[in-house]
Amino acid sequence: MKFRFFLLLYGFISTHVLSAQDELATIDNQSYKSWNAIQIQYAHTERFSLALEAQLRLKSVGDTYNMSFFEAQAQYKLRPFLDVGAGYRNSDRLDDVGKKQGHEKYDRFFGFAQLNTQFNRFDLRFRVLHQIKTQRLVTIDPKDNSRWRYKLSTRYNIPNWRMDPRLSVEFFMLEEIYSTEAYDKFRLSLGSKKIFSKASAISFKYMFEKEVGITQPASYHILSIRYEYNFKSKGGQ
Repeated sequence: MKFRFFLLLYGFISTHVLSAQDELATIDNQSYKSWNAIQIQYAHTERFSLALEAQLRLKSVGDTYNMSFFEAQAQYKLRPFLDVGAGYRNSDRLDDVGKKQGHEKYDRFFGFAQLNTQFNRFDLRFRVLHQIKTQRLVTIDPKDNSRWRYKLSTRYNIPNWRMDPRLSVEFFMLEEIYSTEAYDKFRLSLGSKKIFSKASAISFKYMFEKEVGITQPASYHILSIRYEYNFKSKGGQ
């Protein structure tokens, strides 16, 4: 019954997002996006892995292209319950708002620590990530920022089934940690993953993201689809 509830809820939300028209995206400062990605993960050992991801983000209003990026990440299992990692993202973003429009280039470096545990059929994870983003090719008033991100996620393990429901909530904090305006947005997600083999899978989810702490906060409805390919080192243990 729990799985049916998650599946029906996801189907309803996804249909709503996909059928939204451009004129609806202007109501209550909302917009609709799709994130499409390919990820390749290489497990050198049982503890150490590398991942490469290319992603294209589209939107429903204005110019369709929103952003694209290439990301590299390394992850190490420090303890059975603790993962640590670091990575780099090179991104291109289209700014089509205001008088000054054009493509913006960014570098983003990040590091994280993640706690993992299990409770009955639930896999629980709590991740703390710190990121530093800098705008390239801009010397006067660049749009640099740094953030802390706190993410709680869970997966419900259904026996003999390869599409377990997954749920997460993430909070974004600007570097000004002592400021009352540091917390500026949150993101909710609901989805699953279709596993085809040990090497390949497709993950899909609906995300709702909203700004907080401002007079007219923007909100985003996002449908994300990512193809994943995984392989291991022949000599890795």
